[in-house]
Amino acid sequence: MKVATFVLIAIFALSAVAMAVSPGADMPVKEAQTIDPGKPDSREGGETIATAWPIFALPFNDTGNTTDNINDYDEVCPYTGSLSNDVVYSYVAPYDMCVSVSLCNSYYDTKVYIYDSAMGLVDCNDDNYDCVNPPVSYTSWLPEVALVGGETYYIVCDGYGSSNGDYVLEMTEVDCPTPCDVVCVGVPEGEPTCYDEYNDMYNGGCNSDVPVFSVIPTSATPYTVCGESGVFPFAGSTYRDTDWYKIYPCGGVPISITVEAEFGALFGFVTGIEDCLAPAFYSYTTAEPCVPTTLTEYLPYGAIAVFVSTYDWSPDWVCGMEYSLTVDGYSQHCDPTPVEPTTWTTIKSLYR
Repeated sequence: MKVATFVLIAIFALSAVAMAVSPGADMPVKEAQTIDPGKPDSREGGETIATAWPIFALPFNDTGNTTDNINDYDEVCPYTGSLSNDVVYSYVAPYDMCVSVSLCNSYYDTKVYIYDSAMGLVDCNDDNYDCVNPPVSYTSWLPEVALVGGETYYIVCDGYGSSNGDYVLEMTEVDCPTPCDVVCVGVPEGEPTCYDEYNDMYNGGCNSDVPVFSVIPTSATPYTVCGESGVFPFAGSTYRDTDWYKIYPCGGVPISITVEAEFGALFGFVTGIEDCLAPAFYSYTTAEPCVPTTLTEYLPYGAIAVFVSTYDWSPDWVCGMEYSLTVDGYSQHCDPTPVEPTTWTTIKSLYR
């Protein structure tokens, strides 16, 4: 779990580190970096799926260089439009299993994705910030990919933009995660389940064309909302369903929010929502699937949004995945609506 307090992050964060903690719905923008592409050689996977290099057993480790290959494939996760060269490996799962596929130790801005035998996308990652001490920024890792026994899979080692260079592919078997099913007892969020090209006009907050929020009512007891989120394609990019719930704290009293979700969740308190010109996290945290996680803050007086969404743009987080949001300590409402000042002149005007 990652926690940060008083972090000011623009809604469309520009830094790589901010990718997982931006309240923006769209994919983040990556900073450019200059990397030596290395020298081409014959150490690499196949050029296409038809010539994929077979992986016969796990664990598997291979190195190569993509500068002398061709750009054959591309996937959105969340970036698209890659001109990078790619290489392909194949693997036949001997039984139902889960695997880790890593390019963490590569020397350029990588992307990795997996197809099944019908060329259906199984999983994809561009940047995984959980890579431990990668030699460069923006390397890729799929830590848990479920495979079906007897099925042939194709692992594509690709890059972001036009990046090429030396890669290190590591593939190992890992324990499959326990299925996650959130049972929520509370008030339904009410938003439709997102879908391809979805336009959130329900509670997309500052991410909506016209800002729109759900409202959390004051309550002497914990108040729970049963909601949904997920990731979907929109206009050639990858978006996520972000849910914004407005509250009006009076200040000086701790308010807690607890989230349990079927997806990796990012949630927190967002300020600057009155005009949505510069919304930013006051504080935030993340929660792994089915791990109830609580964030408590002494919030300032005024309009605040409670924000819930996926913590990245992984295709694993499909639309309709459920979460529970419980707000505790919000028993008093202090709407900062300006009050017209009363002066002796204004009083006299009432009797003219």
